[in-house]
Amino acid sequence: MEQTLNYIVVLLLSFFLFFISMIIRNWFKFYKTKIQIKDFTSYLTILEYHTSKAYELIYKDRILVYSLDATRIPDNDFNTITHDFVKLVIKFIGPSLYSSFCDLYGSEETFIFNLAEYFNHKYEDDAIRKQTMDEMSSEDISPQEELKYE
Repeated sequence: MEQTLNYIVVLLLSFFLFFISMIIRNWFKFYKTKIQIKDFTSYLTILEYHTSKAYELIYKDRILVYSLDATRIPDNDFNTITHDFVKLVIKFIGPSLYSSFCDLYGSEETFIFNLAEYFNHKYEDDAIRKQTMDEMSSEDISPQEELKYE
């Protein structure tokens, strides 16, 4: 009987310690998130620096050719370039900051989605491509000029 009572006490103590450890873990996670939100500007500055640096490298390496030709990147290539951009940003920020950003955004998937959206937005605002497209459209022959040549 005494041995059974000891097992019950040990079991109850184990449940109690497990419950306390879960409370402490959740409190720590909440506190960490609260600090990250408080320092969001600092995190955003760090992320902006690394995403800009990665975009510049990807742009020079993979996009500039399309911009100068004023052509659209094929979808398969664009998806590959976006994936490469995300991988490059993750390499730049390192595993510690990557983990912090995943915690800040709520999940790895959400963080990666935001990186891809940043890339898409930067690509859509590509000044060289816009300028080249504007120059090409201004050089188009108007319908009245076409009639002169016929």
